[in-house]
Amino acid sequence: MGELSVQGDRLVLRLSRFEKIAGLHGDVAIPVDQIRDVDVVADAFANTRGLRAPGLAVRRRLRIGTWRGGGVRTFVVAHAGAPAVRVRTGGRAAGAEFDELIVTHPDAVEVAGRIRGILDAGRPGMSEREVTFRSGDGTVLAGTLTVPAGAEAGPVAVILTGSGEMNRDGDHAKLPIGISRALAEALARNGTASLRYDKRGVPPSGGDYLSTGMTDNLADAAAAVEWVRTTGGFVRDAVAVIGHSEGACLAAALGADREVDPAAVVLIACPAATGREVLLWQTAKGVDALPAPVRAVLHLLRIDVKAKQRKTIDRLYRTSGDTARVGLRRVNARWFREFLDFDPKPLLQKNRAPVLAITGAKDLQVDPDDLTAIADLVPEEVDTVRVPDLTHLVRRDTAPPSLRAYRRLVREPVDPKVLSLVADWTAGHLRRV
Repeated sequence: MGELSVQGDRLVLRLSRFEKIAGLHGDVAIPVDQIRDVDVVADAFANTRGLRAPGLAVRRRLRIGTWRGGGVRTFVVAHAGAPAVRVRTGGRAAGAEFDELIVTHPDAVEVAGRIRGILDAGRPGMSEREVTFRSGDGTVLAGTLTVPAGAEAGPVAVILTGSGEMNRDGDHAKLPIGISRALAEALARNGTASLRYDKRGVPPSGGDYLSTGMTDNLADAAAAVEWVRTTGGFVRDAVAVIGHSEGACLAAALGADREVDPAAVVLIACPAATGREVLLWQTAKGVDALPAPVRAVLHLLRIDVKAKQRKTIDRLYRTSGDTARVGLRRVNARWFREFLDFDPKPLLQKNRAPVLAITGAKDLQVDPDDLTAIADLVPEEVDTVRVPDLTHLVRRDTAPPSLRAYRRLVREPVDPKVLSLVADWTAGHLRRV
C-alpha cells in the first residue's frame, strides 16, 4: 500500500513495485508549496472521478493509477473498505502533475492530521477559512477568506474571476485556470488578506448560472466588498478590488461606484470597448490565428466565420429570455445581452482610486492596445503594463498566440512576475492597519 510522508520540502507518495507497474508511474513527489489541503474521505472510489488513463482497476476492490474527469487529474491508490487520505494541490496552474492524490490507509485520519501539522508548521502566519455572504437579492455565495498574520483588520482585496461558471479559484470545470487562487497566495505572501468566491450557480454558492446576468455578478461583487468591511472585520479604506477578464470589468464598475469606493483597483485583461466590440475583435483575432491551411479551406468553402459570429451575436441580442440555444448548446442569453451593452469607458472616467491595468501582448480575448485608452480615461493615478508574450490565461507563451494552446498553458503556473507585480502594487496602495 502506498505510503505518504513529508520529506524536506516535498510530500512523497512511495509506491510498491506492484503499484508502480499497475499505475505505470513511479513514486509521486509534490513540493509543499503546491499543496492546498489535506483531508480524509470515507469512500475513495466515490471521490475518484472520470476514467483511468492509465491504471489498473478491479471492480469494487482496487484502483491504482491516474484517473481523469471534469478537468481533474487524480492519482489513486485505493482499496475498497478503507478510508483514504486526499491531498489537493494547486493543479497544473501551480505546476503540479496531479490535482489530487487519493491514498487509502487504515489510519487515514491520523496520517492526514500528521501531514497537515507538518505542512502548517512550514507555512506560519497564514490561515484560510470557508465563509458565506449574501448578495442584495438574498443569494448566498460561498468563498475562501485568506488572512496572513497581522492582516486580520487589513489590508484586504476582493478577487473577481473571469466569465463563465468559475469557482473561487478561477477554475472552470473543463479548464482549471487557477488565477484567483494564485493571486490569493501572492497577496498573502505580501501581507494582504483576500476574499475569493464561487460565482452564482457554482456550488456551493446558490443561484442559477444560466439565469445570472452581468448586473447580478456586479451586485455580488459589491456584496463581497461590503462583507469584508462588516462581518469580515476589515477597515473600510484598506480594501482593493482585483479582477481578471469579466472580473476586471466588474472591478472597473466598482471603482466608479461612490458607495463601494475601493482604495485600489487592479484590472487584469480589462477591455476599454463595449462587449459587442470585444466579441467581434475576439472573432477576428481567432480567425487570424488559425493555421493557413484551415483559413484556405474556409475560403474555399466560402465560410465567413466573422459574418456567422455577427449573426449569432445579433440573434442573441434579440432574445428576451434568460437562455437561448446556440446550436445544440443552451447559453446564458441574459448575460450576453448585458455584456454586449456593457461599456467600461464611462466607468473608467469616474474612477477615483489608483488603478493598475495589466494586459498581455498575446491576449486573444482583450485588445492589449486598450491599455492606452485606459491610461487616457482614468482621471487619477493609473499604471498600465503590457506584458510581452503574456496570454489571456496569465501565462507566457513564446509561440504564436492560439486558443488551441489554452489546454497546454494551464499546465504551467500563473506567471510569477505578474503575480508579484499585482501583490507589490496592491500592498503599496493600501493602508496598513
